[in-house]
Amino acid sequence: MATGVAEFIDQTIANASGTGYSGLFSPDVWSKNVLVKQEANLILAQHVNREYEKDAKVGKSVIIASISDLNARAKTENTAITYETVAETPVVLVLNIWDYAAFGIEDIVQVQSHINLRSAYEDKVAYALAKDVDTKLSTGVSLASRSFGTLGTPFTDDDVRDAVQALDDSNVSDSGRVLIMTPAEKNDKLGLEKWTSVLYRGDSMPNGGGNQVNNGQIGRDIYGLTPYVTTNLFKPAAGQGNNVVMHKDSYALVMQRSPKMHLFYDIDYFTWKIASEQIFGHGELRDDHWVWLKGVS
Repeated sequence: MATGVAEFIDQTIANASGTGYSGLFSPDVWSKNVLVKQEANLILAQHVNREYEKDAKVGKSVIIASISDLNARAKTENTAITYETVAETPVVLVLNIWDYAAFGIEDIVQVQSHINLRSAYEDKVAYALAKDVDTKLSTGVSLASRSFGTLGTPFTDDDVRDAVQALDDSNVSDSGRVLIMTPAEKNDKLGLEKWTSVLYRGDSMPNGGGNQVNNGQIGRDIYGLTPYVTTNLFKPAAGQGNNVVMHKDSYALVMQRSPKMHLFYDIDYFTWKIASEQIFGHGELRDDHWVWLKGVS
């Protein structure tokens, strides 16, 4: 060891400055706890009709017949009755979406990694495909013929009640109604007394237990709607959001092939290649079973 003015082992030596290494005696240490990208709350696929998936074992579309109401008529003596002409329009769900997510890991990376990379990214493949479905469903909200509110402005309490009346007027079942909104809309509604005050909401646990403001939760129900919040709603433009009041029979999702994982070892590259694919279709079932709430994001 050289002697002189600085003959002690200092930080420059410990860090091996100029040697091409990050440190000889005080190396950088990588944590085994990694920061996983946060994921959106995926809601829509849970609240649409999926009962037609059993009919999609083969084929490129699912055709759903409809049955309309008939009219009662007064019978006149000694006259023939009138038979209605029935002309039904089927709903066609085209199964033409074939999406995938994939990644590859070279052997040297997997061997030298301090975490199980393949397992971690397989989870991300599953999330990517689930988000893909939810994102495509969110684009369908604007198909609803009825809408309230203004894009770029939070929808109001009146807008929600008008949406509820629209469903009531259409004889939509009370059970299974949901309100799906953006975080910006939730923030706005937490500022409304009707949505948070114990005077309006009571102190029952399903509706927040009187702690709506404390815990930042609206509660289980508002006007017979179960509220959900997600960042994964379609945004027509910056600051705008397509929120929705809906019953599950308003829209259908048919997963003809649920995500299927494929694993292949490429000996030419010493690389594990992992891919997952899905085949599905979606579309509107009953236009009178949902309402587009234009708002903010």
